[in-house]
Amino acid sequence: MEPTLDYLYGLKRFGMKLGLEEIRNLLKTLGNPEEQFKSIHIAGTNGKGSVSAYLAAILQEAGYKVGWYTSPHLIKFNERIRVNGKEISDLELVRLTKIIKGKSAELEPTFFEFTTALAFLYFAEQKVDFAVVETGLGGRLDATNVLNPVVSVITTISFDHQKHLGNSLAEIAYEKACIIKENGRAVIGRGNKEVLDVFEKKCADKNAKLIIATEENMKTSLLGKHQQENANTAITVARLLKINEEEIKQGIAKAKWPGRLEFVSENVLIDCAHNVAGMEKLVEFVKRLGKRKVLVLGMAEDKEIAKMVRLIVPLFENVIITQGNHKPASMEVIADEVLKYVKDVKKIRNVEEAMKMALNSVSEDELVLITGSIYLVGDVLKVLKDTS
Repeated sequence: MEPTLDYLYGLKRFGMKLGLEEIRNLLKTLGNPEEQFKSIHIAGTNGKGSVSAYLAAILQEAGYKVGWYTSPHLIKFNERIRVNGKEISDLELVRLTKIIKGKSAELEPTFFEFTTALAFLYFAEQKVDFAVVETGLGGRLDATNVLNPVVSVITTISFDHQKHLGNSLAEIAYEKACIIKENGRAVIGRGNKEVLDVFEKKCADKNAKLIIATEENMKTSLLGKHQQENANTAITVARLLKINEEEIKQGIAKAKWPGRLEFVSENVLIDCAHNVAGMEKLVEFVKRLGKRKVLVLGMAEDKEIAKMVRLIVPLFENVIITQGNHKPASMEVIADEVLKYVKDVKKIRNVEEAMKMALNSVSEDELVLITGSIYLVGDVLKVLKDTS
């Protein structure tokens, strides 16, 4: 397995090459597997993972064979590609990587283009009925935008990846709106007028039907008030697909999306909040909890560190700053912001050591929160898995 991952990660993983020509050429060499299953395509700043988790669970509950493509992974690459909830095996990853390498010798796919093609080929081979597919970044030029989905779904729009997507909500919304296809259907989560205007115009230009997610009050499996909004979006899509209410209810109740407002023990909470909007949702949830003692914080270098720190840090007595393994911000940079709000700040580069210090400094009724980066949460879950 490791040589396969070495190859995949050796592709242009972190360089940004937005565009669809290369992925279309790559898929053509593979016989256009993306045309061999129905798809639901999901874009959005926050919530697309949760919505996709709900939809995959609902479709499976309804008896369909369901492919599910997400990114990034938390612990293991295989998490990105699943069929009926089961991760792709190492053997299948090796086999498909060899096939795609052999057929793409004249091409130069990026990491995301290659893995997208691999997922689509796997779904086609597995003869899935539906594939629930998240965009990686944006929508317009994202490799997944070669799909012609039965429904395009756009979750909440907020600021993230402004370097590539634009500096206003309207600009970001436009990039996401470009997953809407000619004569298609688009389900949109809740948004302000500026954002909705963009979606209405795109649907008009594409002669597509625009459906705003309806408000429901269905019991969800995931924590947080915002998860009801995500569930509402998934429920609206499911009803468009003529899935019955009991199957929808069961899917919403069974969906799993690890690392998002997840208690890994009675007093240890982890969350993948990695932008301002995500941190606002986390703060809303944490404020309702009891004794908030220790915050373990790590962030990526390209995020709005000062804004996120200002939101979350004042809720805690002590802060331990650590570093995940992917594009981590300097602990000193984070500490400069944290010290504006609390005096007890420690810097521990190793995630496992940071966790040990946090757990040893609280009683059973005092909360430890670990957040700030998807990759940090992945590192935490890996540590917990290795020590269990």
